Amino acid sequence: MKNFIILLSLIFAFNLNANIDPNDFETLKQLEGKWVGTLERTDDSSDSLILEFSISSNGSAILEESNTGGIEMLSIFNYQNDELLLTHYCGLQNKPVSKLKSNENGKLIFKTDDDMSGLSLKKDTYVTSWEIDLFPDDENKIIYNYTVSGPDGVTTTASAEMTRI
Repeated sequence: MKNFIILLSLIFAFNLNANIDPNDFETLKQLEGKWVGTLERTDDSSDSLILEFSISSNGSAILEESNTGGIEMLSIFNYQNDELLLTHYCGLQNKPVSKLKSNENGKLIFKTDDDMSGLSLKKDTYVTSWEIDLFPDDENKIIYNYTVSGPDGVTTTASAEMTRI
């Protein structure tokens, strides 16, 4: 019985990452350059958003420098131990670490790993997910979404259609 449970656990763990492809990191490299848009939030606020992607560390990291209404932040994408990770150095003064959960038709979805981040929704407010939606017919446009969650179930989602400049 013990071996059966271990086997089921391994199959489940394998299937969680079944749709993760090392080429997803290479796909993200195509974002290199500067992007602009307007960030619209579900709390009815909006700001200009500037993203600048650059490839660093001998091609092993993608840096995303963002400026949201004058607040500068940094995110780093890297492929490590068969996982595509996104580490975000946030204006909220914390560091959520997210893992790519899926890539369906160019829509990359990252979810924050609370344990890796050292964060808890019981006491912290932080970015809990990102989505980067690549347009298959237009390499100069993306949809950029993220969700910020915090204690007491407070959640704000932000979305921007970004254009490469």
